Amino acid sequence: MIGIVISREDTASMNIARFLLSSAPWQEKSSSLYCAGERVMYFIDDLHIYHDGVDRELASSGHAVDVIVFASRHASAAQKKTLTVHPIGNYGKAEYGGRDRTLVPSAPFLMRNALELLKEKNAGDYEVCYEATHHGPYLEIPCFFIEVGSTEKEWQDEQACRAIAETILEMEEKPFEVAIGIGGGHYAPRFTEIALERDVAFGHIAARYATGNLTDEMLEKMVKATPGCTKAYFHGTYDKIEEKLKEMGIEI
Repeated sequence: MIGIVISREDTASMNIARFLLSSAPWQEKSSSLYCAGERVMYFIDDLHIYHDGVDRELASSGHAVDVIVFASRHASAAQKKTLTVHPIGNYGKAEYGGRDRTLVPSAPFLMRNALELLKEKNAGDYEVCYEATHHGPYLEIPCFFIEVGSTEKEWQDEQACRAIAETILEMEEKPFEVAIGIGGGHYAPRFTEIALERDVAFGHIAARYATGNLTDEMLEKMVKATPGCTKAYFHGTYDKIEEKLKEMGIEI
């Protein structure tokens, strides 16, 4: 069962929800909860990144789910046109939701399939890619964000929001080898290429700017929060990190 979290404070999220509601036979359980087959859609009033414990809320409502996807906007100073997926958590201080130095379980297979579907459905000149792990909220079950960015124009783009809605409804777990990613830029171009060209499913990714926080403890958390992880791919040279991962039995 997949939970879809929609924020009423998020323009893109609400636009994605509009296409979701028109694309499946939803049963309205309440003003905030809808069900259709193996999907549950849950509306919240605040922003996703600050809404800790949404998994427990769904469970207490009698709708426990196995994984949660947050349909969201993406904002960046670079104003890149993007369709992205990424796991959540913080390698350092929790400046945008979640908990300090805490990673939430990722969903590598669904993330990779979502990435592939977004590539197929991208009707514009959007960059489709992973993003590195960043921001909250805090949950205890696998989850990830799927986002359209990076300005109001893209958040209102019906083709982009429809592509995300269709992806959420169609995505499924297709097993591949599972890896974490270390280094490179925030939008993880190399890891995106590897995922799609070599049939790899990434979980947590630590961009170059976050590698200074990758203590032995954090590396262990990355692997633990990436279910089925057996490999690590590197974009850059990080000898000490490679050594620690090898000690953990992770193939480089």
